[in-house]
Amino acid sequence: MVGHYEGGGIPEKYRLVYELRENFSVAEFCKEVGVSRSGYYAYVKRMDVDKDEAAKQLVRATFERYKGIYGYRQVQLFLHQDHGIWINHKKVLRLMQGMGLRSKIRRKYRPYSRTWNIGDRVARNILDRQFRADAPNQEWVTDITQYRVGDSWLYLSAIKDLCQNEIVAHHISEMTRNLCCRHSQRHSKRRRT
Repeated sequence: MVGHYEGGGIPEKYRLVYELRENFSVAEFCKEVGVSRSGYYAYVKRMDVDKDEAAKQLVRATFERYKGIYGYRQVQLFLHQDHGIWINHKKVLRLMQGMGLRSKIRRKYRPYSRTWNIGDRVARNILDRQFRADAPNQEWVTDITQYRVGDSWLYLSAIKDLCQNEIVAHHISEMTRNLCCRHSQRHSKRRRT
């Protein structure tokens, strides 16, 4: 049939028998390539058992828990943190590739570039950098700070009284900066009256 088969070791011979099992008798083919039939069936039984099934389930659960935004390195760390299981990062990578799990690629942050004339949008400098006031509610300053929280932005708008050096009003919002400014103005009108 095959003549004298000398290719590879015993596992390769078992694999050859397995691939050609439909064309030839298993017993005769095992005898032909020089392996035992019981050894071949033990090899087939070992093939059916997926040793990594439990690890695959944990990797998939961890990947899905974090909505697929993390790659194999973070998944490995979360496996250790959440389940107390340490799996080599190369194995986590291999399992994720085998299951077709790929992290979402986040857009690179690009700073917003201004294309308009900034002189048109800057308010007059009434204080002339003199940040002192003689009485409360005479001079206020405001600022808006932008915070990244998860996939969205939050805006903190605060009004500070320069005499008392304290925040007299603040507002946190998911709205655009202009709306935060309007809200700060409303606070200031209420406070001054």
